[in-house]
Amino acid sequence: MMTESTKSHSFVEHMGLWIGVISAAITTAMTVWNVYTKNQIDKKEEDLKQLEITLKSRSTGVEESKERVERYKWVLSLLPSLIDQDQTKRNFTVSLVRLALTKEEGEQLFAGLQLSTNPELREAGQRGFESLENQELNRLVLQMNALAADERKEAVARLEKNYSTSPLAISLTLERYQLDRIRSLSPSGVINGIYFLASTDSQAWTPQYKKSAEQLIYRLRATGTGPQTGEALNKLEKLVNSLNWPE
Repeated sequence: MMTESTKSHSFVEHMGLWIGVISAAITTAMTVWNVYTKNQIDKKEEDLKQLEITLKSRSTGVEESKERVERYKWVLSLLPSLIDQDQTKRNFTVSLVRLALTKEEGEQLFAGLQLSTNPELREAGQRGFESLENQELNRLVLQMNALAADERKEAVARLEKNYSTSPLAISLTLERYQLDRIRSLSPSGVINGIYFLASTDSQAWTPQYKKSAEQLIYRLRATGTGPQTGEALNKLEKLVNSLNWPE
């Protein structure tokens, strides 16, 4: 028979076992709860961060809209000067408008002006388009001398595709080889410009351009050239020698 002492000891053991089980269960439940709570807190914090980003983005959009409105107002105030009797003032105003607007905005404005019944505004629209085009062309000519090879190749490709018949493109490129400017050209810049000139349409050349190209070929050969530059010069020389105009 179990004595009172044995029964008491067994009861204590059972109680200890149950207490251990209950404690483990409580610990597990608390751990699960803490993990759930942390996940909820993290989710709330992430939601708050996203909300903050959204609000900042909307705030930036509002500020950009305000800035655009102010620019448009300023450009609108310049429009009367586009029909001023002073040609210099009209040209200066076109330049100001171009600087104030993005390329896309400028194209839309100048396209609209060309539809005007006012001849001065139509002329301003045409000059504006020419100004935008010249800006892009000048950028590409300069980009032929860029540090990155991909940028140089892109510039040459776009010039050959879009400006091979442009006298202005030929003029701007030849200007890069003037004595006071050629020092700023890298070897790649020198070669790229020559290749572009050699790819241009003969109809876009003038006697003055031919003379400048002949001087360029002479100077470069006199200073010594590598195989790649020599090949480019040969192509340019072939084009230049084919240029003839009736006297």
